[in-house]
Amino acid sequence: MEWAQQFVEQYGYWAIFLWTFIEGESVFIAGAALAAAGVLTPWKVIVVAAGGAFFGHLVFFALGRWKGMSIINAVPAFRRHYPKANLILDKYAHWSVFIFQYLYGTRMVAAILFGCSTIDFWRFFALQIVNCITWALLVYAVGHALGFAGMIILEHFGLYGLIAVITLTLILGGWLYWRYAHDHVRNHFRNHRSEDPHNGE
Repeated sequence: MEWAQQFVEQYGYWAIFLWTFIEGESVFIAGAALAAAGVLTPWKVIVVAAGGAFFGHLVFFALGRWKGMSIINAVPAFRRHYPKANLILDKYAHWSVFIFQYLYGTRMVAAILFGCSTIDFWRFFALQIVNCITWALLVYAVGHALGFAGMIILEHFGLYGLIAVITLTLILGGWLYWRYAHDHVRNHFRNHRSEDPHNGE
């Protein structure tokens, strides 16, 4: 197990930076859990995650200023999330910088859309500093709590008990999403599309 710990200590921060640069909390949460276990340093995990998200937003913002819509149309994942991101940007203009940070799948396309918009670069820059720091602190707190709970379960029930709890939690979370949140989000999106006077043109 020592080699695994050394590997995580050596490359864990890079993994967190790259993952948050692109998009997603999974590796960040895992890093926070490892920090709770004493494998990684908490403040380094937070700084690296906030920095990865911040620089990722700036890069995709710059891409938006350069060739925004052509990039969105050329990438299927961006094109798929564009209508939802555009609706949120239109409806919550002043708060959308912060909203997108918590909507998985929309961050990169949203940053490109901001690049296409009239928002000043330095305003976007300043908002992203606040946005990425607060996001990193919140997500780290969740990951740290999960890591602490995982250590307690591991101590009392062993590795198989921990795996069983994680599996059941993932199954329950997926079921709750599909049972409640999925239909709500889909219907909300459809309602906004139907209210759009330009829809269907």
